[in-house]
Amino acid sequence: MINNCQIKIKLNAHMNFEAGIRFIDFLVLFGLTNYLMMLRRYENDLKKRRFLQYKKISKLYPKGSFIL
Repeated sequence: MINNCQIKIKLNAHMNFEAGIRFIDFLVLFGLTNYLMMLRRYENDLKKRRFLQYKKISKLYPKGSFIL
């Protein structure tokens, strides 16, 4: 009877360890996905800001002027 109890405890500990590893994997995957989405959004915001900045600067110069 003692041996059965010890086996069940070891099996349960193994399952808890496996669940912990899966949870950490999920957190890493979720964090990486979130990071990539935020990075894409940041790059798009930078492009929009740069475009708006060029547009505002171009209003300062007469039409037909070329701005790099």
